[in-house]
Amino acid sequence: MKEFDVYLFDFDGTLVDSYESLVLVFSGAYGKVGVKVPDGYVLRLMRCPLVAGYDGLNAPKDEESVKIFTDEILRLLDDEEVLRATKSYKEVEEVLKELVKRGKKLGIVTSNNKKHVCDVLKFLNIDKSLFSVIIGNEETKKHKPNPDPIYKGLEMLGVSKKGVCYVGDALDDMNSALNAKVTPILVDRNDEYDGECEIEITNLKELLNY
Repeated sequence: MKEFDVYLFDFDGTLVDSYESLVLVFSGAYGKVGVKVPDGYVLRLMRCPLVAGYDGLNAPKDEESVKIFTDEILRLLDDEEVLRATKSYKEVEEVLKELVKRGKKLGIVTSNNKKHVCDVLKFLNIDKSLFSVIIGNEETKKHKPNPDPIYKGLEMLGVSKKGVCYVGDALDDMNSALNAKVTPILVDRNDEYDGECEIEITNLKELLNY
């Protein structure tokens, strides 16, 4: 059984259930540039870089449209209705506190906006001080599945790759971990994957076995 000293976490879909909130964000932002998000497509948008999602929906590429879209994303992430639509997975704080009690270092590495992450943690009463580092999409030029966000987290923690895992709910998370040469742990709450990753869990409580 592997044992880890550092647990890095994806945010959306891993630490928080942000599906309903991101339905509001993506439908609103894409609507501003005349694009309708297909039913059920938001999960795909949650699990890929913003640019890739934008390209995948063939949204207009002119500079003005891109600015309108990105500005609306940022505006909606600050919207109170969006914040209220975010939910916590019930086991999260218990698991995080137990890991810290065991002397583990925790961090968040996400493609989301860092301010929004901090706002959500506060709204859900998840103690931000449990995390030694929070890496958002502003900290690196390249994003998952590129390893740079994880590298940035390791740099800010002052640790090497040894004894580090990255916990996420998407294949881009796993590929980012593999590219960074840290151990990937796939959270598969809804039985979407089958043997895609060496370590797969259905609930964050299972992390306490590692």
